[in-house]
Amino acid sequence: MTALPSFAPDILALFSERGAGLIDVPTIQPADPFLDMAGEDLRRRIFLTESETGEALCLRPEFTIPVCLDHIASRAGTPRRYGYLGEVFRQRREGEAEFFQAGIEDLGEADIATADARSIADAHALLARTLPGKTLTVTLGDQRVFEAVLAALGLPRGWQKRLARAFGSREQLAAALDDLANPSQRAAPAEAVADFVSEGDIDGLAGHVGVLMEQSGLSANAGRTPRKSRGGLSRRPNCAASGCRRTPSTR
Repeated sequence: MTALPSFAPDILALFSERGAGLIDVPTIQPADPFLDMAGEDLRRRIFLTESETGEALCLRPEFTIPVCLDHIASRAGTPRRYGYLGEVFRQRREGEAEFFQAGIEDLGEADIATADARSIADAHALLARTLPGKTLTVTLGDQRVFEAVLAALGLPRGWQKRLARAFGSREQLAAALDDLANPSQRAAPAEAVADFVSEGDIDGLAGHVGVLMEQSGLSANAGRTPRKSRGGLSRRPNCAASGCRRTPSTR
């Protein structure tokens, strides 16, 4: 086991002072909860493996999800505060892929404003204690405002959700915006389809397929429609000749 950093005692003391019991969660975690919450883009940044039964596993990329799952499994009451300090594993463009993460999960507080203020105070106190003499600046953001801006832009719902998931992460947001601005340069076009499918965004998926059809020289008015039907990409019948009535069908 890797030794804790030299400033670990200061962090552990802060946890005790603020009523956050130290929790330890396994290094090997089921991968699906992380992918479900953060999307398939996370797959490229975590270390994946598979159990003998075929279950997707990964090295712990962060603590929040494992701590919450452990809380649910233990059926602990709320409100409750958990402190954590340990290694996480995540592929990054800069920096080591293995590093320490510390924090407090504050669960079940009915007063959301109080919980938010306490979280900021916890983070500031932790950094102030481990980085004495440093000037700290707090920057606040509201994901609901960000999501409202995305909705006002009229982006497809799948893209709105992907960008919303990247809120708070400069790297994820930059990557998502780059993909949005340069769809033809995506390294793995299938990931866009996976995003729409995972979100159940049929309109977004149909729009994406329509763009691919146009790029391939296939006209949506020449016998094909981007909207998926029971038989895959459906062919439009000659309604003018047969007098039929076409009803869009999705599955």
